[in-house]
Amino acid sequence: MRHVIVTRFSVPRLDAATASRHADRAWLDSRLALFRTWFVPSVGRLGVPAVLLCSRPSAGYVGEQVRDLPWVSIVVQDDWYGGWRGTPDQTVTRLDSDDAVHEGWFAALDQVPGDPDVCCTTDFLRMDAQSGRVYSYRRLETSPLAAFRRGQNPYAHDHKHLEAHHRVHLLKGQYLLQIAHGANLSNHLPAWWRLDRRVPRTRLAAFGVAGSAP
Repeated sequence: MRHVIVTRFSVPRLDAATASRHADRAWLDSRLALFRTWFVPSVGRLGVPAVLLCSRPSAGYVGEQVRDLPWVSIVVQDDWYGGWRGTPDQTVTRLDSDDAVHEGWFAALDQVPGDPDVCCTTDFLRMDAQSGRVYSYRRLETSPLAAFRRGQNPYAHDHKHLEAHHRVHLLKGQYLLQIAHGANLSNHLPAWWRLDRRVPRTRLAAFGVAGSAP
């Protein structure tokens, strides 16, 4: 099975308040810094190509900033739900550009029985980038990490609604590490009293980012 990772790096958002950020140089620099801190050390060691979906105004600048990464390519996409597809023999994993993926993700995908359209998880880890604390989460809906068989467009539907549009296989285990860095649009830390969700930082090693946080 051939694998590729795709991330919506600087595509215009649907929210009017944030739609123009994709072309803002300061915002792009902040996203590139997060990308270098979390995504690159995690994905770069896995030996798979990564595609960064970027708006037409931002693609050239982002491409220049990542030209030292031979496993990264830039594809222009101006539509939030896009149209980019892999090849029929590829499994396309969607991963946010400020997150990290477990080293066992691809092996787990290769062992999934049957022929589901999409492989997802509901369990994941979230790390507070400032304190270095790591928390365990479980969602009712599927997490943003998902793998699409036969090169399907990974962004045709919101991750929360994949089960309404695809034959989905839920993988057991925590293969996604979300980073709560303060500039997230949707990722938040648990309340201070939810200490039951804390897990040891030794869990980070499997995501390739153990040395990136205090």
